[in-house]
Amino acid sequence: DPEIRDSGRTLFLCYPDEEDRQPPPKEDDDEEDDDDDEGLQPPTSMAAACLEHFAGDTIIHVGELYGDTLSLDQAPWGRSSSKEFQERLAAEYHCILKMKLKNNWLHVRDTLSVWKRSEMCCLVFGGDDDDKGGKAGSDASSSSGSGVEEAYYKYIPPEEKLPENMAAPCVAHLFGPKSNDKK
Repeated sequence: DPEIRDSGRTLFLCYPDEEDRQPPPKEDDDEEDDDDDEGLQPPTSMAAACLEHFAGDTIIHVGELYGDTLSLDQAPWGRSSSKEFQERLAAEYHCILKMKLKNNWLHVRDTLSVWKRSEMCCLVFGGDDDDKGGKAGSDASSSSGSGVEEAYYKYIPPEEKLPENMAAPCVAHLFGPKSNDKK
């Protein structure tokens, strides 16, 4: 419903996906001669489906995300949301808050994170006029095959950027003295 999608609401996803394989759906009981009936298919991502239809600007996610999991060999994307969802989330949104949950199981690193839709910007790179035999700065047309390239990137306002410098306590001294350590 477009009225609901465009109402400025926030999408809240709390452990939205399971990584268990599911048996394929059976269309009819009479059609059991399919070879694929014994196979398992990848799970359907509820989080990815929600993101596909969500038109708002803010998403709250609770669970593990890529890089935060302790079991990289078993679940590199975590155990709570799919790779498909996380890749699209990172491509279209930027994280503005991330905090560890107070109580976690020993084998997980769940967080609460808040994501805001990123504005996409386009950079246009023009080709060299010298490539066409013209002189740089001449009136040669740059619109006909001049090698113009476009690159898209996310613009994140400075007040919405997470800190770039992070360190574990055992190496935090490498950042130098804190500003409040003045003598």
